[in-house]
Order: sequence, then C-alpha cells, then structure tokens
Amino acid sequence: MKQYDYVLFDLDGTVTDSKPGIINCITYALDKKGISYTPDVLDKMVGPPFRVSMKEFFGLELDEIEELIDLYRGMYEADGWRACEIYPGVTDMLDRLKKAGKKLAIATSKPIKFTSIMIDGLNLRPYFDFVGGASTDASKENKQDVIELVLDGLSVKDRTKVLMVGDRLYDIVGAHACSVDVAAELWGYGNREEFEEYGADYILQTPQDVVDLVIG
Repeated sequence: MKQYDYVLFDLDGTVTDSKPGIINCITYALDKKGISYTPDVLDKMVGPPFRVSMKEFFGLELDEIEELIDLYRGMYEADGWRACEIYPGVTDMLDRLKKAGKKLAIATSKPIKFTSIMIDGLNLRPYFDFVGGASTDASKENKQDVIELVLDGLSVKDRTKVLMVGDRLYDIVGAHACSVDVAAELWGYGNREEFEEYGADYILQTPQDVVDLVIG
C-alpha cells in the first residue's frame, strides 16, 4: 500500500455539503438577469468554476458572466455560505488524520475569500496546514492551478506522497495533471460512472474509507 503524507481535500461536496447555498445564490443571480434555467443545469453548476459553467450552459459573453458572478458573490458573502454543513464523519476523519501526523490542506476552486470565511465559520481551520482556493479573478481558478498552489504552500518535494480527495471530475483531472493520486468519494456530488471514466485511482464510499486508505 502506498504511503501518503499529505492529503488535499476539495471543499464543496467533500468537506461540506454546500449545495443548497450555492444553488440559492446562482438562482438569485440568474433571476436578476432574467436568464432561464432548469434544475438539472443548476445541479451541474455545483463544482466547476462559474466562469466555465456559465459559458458552457448559457453561452454568455465575458461581461455578462462577470455581472452574474458579482451578483452571486454579493449574495453568497452576505449569508449564502451559511446554508451548508459538514458531512457526517468528516470532522472525525480530519481529526484522526491530523493525529496520525498527516499534513492536511484544502484545495478548492471556490474563491479563497469565501473559502476562508467558510473554514473559519465552521471552526475547521485547526485541521489544515494550508488552505488554498481560487483567485478572485480568472488567473488561478482551475483545479490544477489550485493544487499547484497548495503543493507549493506545503513545500511538497515528493508528489507520490500526496493524495487528493474530491467528488468531481475536475478533482481527478487537476490532480493527475499535477502527478498526484486521487481518491474520488461518493458522499458528495459526483458518481461512480464519472469517476471511472476519468480514471480515479480510488473510489471511496465514506470518510472512514479515507482514514483506512491513508492510515491503514
């Protein structure tokens, strides 16, 4: 069994169930601009950077996308982020990994401003040696860029000792682009078919499975 000294976690859909708040804020922004949508589209917008999903699903121009992002972020910062909760078993998972001497980090495409608000608001900061999120602009928002930022922040020398834990294809693609193994988890927003298609190194059912994989 491989030994992992560093464990990177996605945030939305992995550490926290943030979907209700995210969808509420997306709906608010789209309604404000008179853009129609379906529940299926809203579900698919949870995960990828909004600049990517808004262009993919609505074919909007950059200036329109930035207006929507401003509306979304204003609502999210006010209180939208509060409509989230830590997944059952995650706090215990983090505690056990930390006590085992593992270096833990957040690697999310959520802007670092909101990532920090959530981490502090949910009292999760003590578990993490580094918290990495996307830049406010579009310069560093894809998962590969964020993972590279986190690896640098942790001063990682050997990437074979790093495991990324996430719930969507973006985590798999981004981690593999950084030569990092990926454990795709099924308690979040992704599914087994997606994980198999994109070549996750592991597919895990529960937070306890992460502990078993990393600590044994």
